[in-house]
Amino acid sequence: MPHSCDVNCNYCKTQVPGTLPQTIKTMGEPHQYFLKHSVGSQVLPEPTTGECKVGKGHHYPHHHHHHHTHGEPGETISTAMPLRGIDITKLPVRGYTPPLVNVHRHHHHEEHRHDYLDERILSRKGAESAIIHLSKKHGLDLDGVRAKALERDLEQIATSLSYTMMAQRVHLDPHAMVGDAPTFQVHRARIRGSDFRSIVQDFETLGNQYGPPPDHLTEAGRSRYVGAAFNTIVSWFRLMIYNRPEQFLESETPKKHGLRNYFKCFGGCTILVVDIRLNLGIGRDRLTAIAQLIAELETCNLNNEKQGFMVPIIGILCDGSSFEYFSYDGYSKSFSRGLLVSKSVPGSTAIARVTLPPITQATGVEYIRALRPLCESFYFLLLKGFLAGLEAYIRRAGDYGAGNGTRNYGLESEWELALAKAVFARNKSVEAGEIANTGDVMRAEKLADEAKSLLEESLVSIPVGYQRRVSLMSCFEIADAITA
Repeated sequence: MPHSCDVNCNYCKTQVPGTLPQTIKTMGEPHQYFLKHSVGSQVLPEPTTGECKVGKGHHYPHHHHHHHTHGEPGETISTAMPLRGIDITKLPVRGYTPPLVNVHRHHHHEEHRHDYLDERILSRKGAESAIIHLSKKHGLDLDGVRAKALERDLEQIATSLSYTMMAQRVHLDPHAMVGDAPTFQVHRARIRGSDFRSIVQDFETLGNQYGPPPDHLTEAGRSRYVGAAFNTIVSWFRLMIYNRPEQFLESETPKKHGLRNYFKCFGGCTILVVDIRLNLGIGRDRLTAIAQLIAELETCNLNNEKQGFMVPIIGILCDGSSFEYFSYDGYSKSFSRGLLVSKSVPGSTAIARVTLPPITQATGVEYIRALRPLCESFYFLLLKGFLAGLEAYIRRAGDYGAGNGTRNYGLESEWELALAKAVFARNKSVEAGEIANTGDVMRAEKLADEAKSLLEESLVSIPVGYQRRVSLMSCFEIADAITA
């Protein structure tokens, strides 16, 4: 039997006598709405025509507080929102039309969507089954999906880089502050005296043009001096190795500051990254710079993998005056430090950071003596990367043969001959560097000259499709005579 009482209407602030169901039917639509919400347990009667009449002709926010149906007859209006949790004093009054707000909007929609999947895929087996099903249904390339996932992962890392995060990715203890990283040896590969002279001339020219490195407050300015050390050495490889610098715009993301030089082998495989900073710093600042270098090397490794290459990538962290060496192995996901060593000097200490003296404060002799080991370490690292690039192309030639119908990859025997010559060139140049440290400069120069010839032979042995060179000076005499 219907309950009889005096109902307090929150719309007109009066008591309405009678039974509750009868009151709801007889009162106007505004009363219906507020009566319904006052009791919290009653529902509006189902429309007989199938048409939703709630709020018809009025602008009441209740239309957005219910899940209405506007379809076929017989569909019901959902139960009313209970009184508990609703502040009645804040409900709209007659004549006020509040802005329409979609209260069904889901906050953090993306998180909810991921949570939806996580709640339903509760095991590794279930995840594998879902991936297989989706890959078959949509024709997905699983290798491409993996690469895209890693790219997004690296993008997310870039917004919150820390050494703690990156150290764990390369199996290091964050609290050891790189002290637990494995090491590799960096040697001095002897540069002939005539070649080193041209490098020193480049430094002198740039010093007079741009001033000392500390005067430049941008990475682009500091890079001029780093470029002087690489200009002559890289040109020996005849575009088999070339530099692709990339300037990042200023942003709030620390990873996107600075300038990086990417040295690519045969145009496709990144073998060396020079990361130029305004200040390497100490403590946390240094660790942050190392973390950013790890992320950069990991990204380069991903790009190499897309092209079918798997090579260790060398990283040089520098500020124009100080230089540190690192290496990233994508196969084992390991990160190691390079130490400049000298086997020929008994009791010598391996150097983790090579530093040039201030160019305006040191004497010419002091600066040149400090510059030679640095340049020779660069030569060694480029040779090391060149060997890794040759090995990668040998593997690809073995996998695809001389060609796949669209591109000539060259004969595997050609790549192997080039590799053998390059190994001899590396060994002789390192031997020459060790002998020079003993004081036998004449013999060191002879070995350095032999090493340079072996490098030339290695470059000539590379398949013709990969050989290219910018050659201007061979035509200089003829051109100069014509223009004169």
